[in-house]
Amino acid sequence: MRPLSAYHAVLLCAGLSGCALAPVLQPAPPPVEPESAPVPVVIVPQGTAKELFRQGVDALQHGEGQKARPLLEQVLVLEPNHKYASSLLSQIDADPVEMLGKEYFSYEVQQGETLSLIARRFLGDPFKFYILARYNDIIMSDDLEAGRSIKVPGKKPPPDRMPSPVEQPAAPETSNLRLSEAKALYAKGRFADSARILEQLRMEGEASGEVDDLLATVYAGHAKKMTDSGQFAAAKKLLSKASSTYPADERLKRQLEQTEASGDAEQAYREGNQWVNDGDLAKAYTAYARTLKLEPEHARAKAALKKIKPQVVETYYADSVRARRRQNFSEALDSLDKLLEIEPNHELAKANRAEIRAILDREEQSRNPRP
Repeated sequence: MRPLSAYHAVLLCAGLSGCALAPVLQPAPPPVEPESAPVPVVIVPQGTAKELFRQGVDALQHGEGQKARPLLEQVLVLEPNHKYASSLLSQIDADPVEMLGKEYFSYEVQQGETLSLIARRFLGDPFKFYILARYNDIIMSDDLEAGRSIKVPGKKPPPDRMPSPVEQPAAPETSNLRLSEAKALYAKGRFADSARILEQLRMEGEASGEVDDLLATVYAGHAKKMTDSGQFAAAKKLLSKASSTYPADERLKRQLEQTEASGDAEQAYREGNQWVNDGDLAKAYTAYARTLKLEPEHARAKAALKKIKPQVVETYYADSVRARRRQNFSEALDSLDKLLEIEPNHELAKANRAEIRAILDREEQSRNPRP
């Protein structure tokens, strides 16, 4: 074998070097699949169609259309032909002017009226309360005070054809709506309006345990409001009516007794004020003390009693001194007893009483000497 020439040796080395440095082909990585978007969790409202419908109505009355939407949708899943749920659902997104029209007349809200009653009176459907609220830019449909002016769609009827505000017996489906209205009115402190709706439901035969419980609670709340404002006679009259309606309700009975005591306490307090004006502090003190016996936490009677107590104590002591000087020991003893009833730790009064008692005992012994 012939030796390699220098030229061939160089070529061989270059070839070997090229082989050593050639890159090794790697397999292509698998394509990265895009992450799938998380599947939203849909919470299906739970409950019966009746329960969900009531919750939906409550939400709409508070202006919460988006909260009401899934509730009403689920009602339609459970009862596809529920016309009231379908009507309310359509009112959430509908344009109020397109649905009710551009023409309207102004109407002044009467005492006790709600948007559902007005919708029922003029639109023929109490469940149009929500679209009527949106028509008037009212957020909370239960926020309706007497005397407020609102827009009612359509032409104003002539006086002789004005729909009567007197309620007629409602369809059973509307009782839930009216019960929700009564709850909302009670929560706002509009006790009389709430009671009016509940009493009407009872008259129409729509009463239930929930209606009765709420009505008793409304009566109690209204009576407390009256009592707090000093209307004791009105509160007593209302609670007497409530107790007659619900004779087994012990809460109403206790509240009636407490209201009667509070009324008597207030009368005694007023008598005390009159005695103060007449200058007879002793009788005023007695009246204030009677007030606190009837109502121990009567703050005004406490303050009045504290104010006149030193003067009353001084008056009783002065009366006892004058009576003793006249040798009228029985009268002196009576004044000291009244003083010590008010101020048991009055040392001078206790000492004088002991002296007078000793004098009376000696007189008794002299009249009836022992054998």
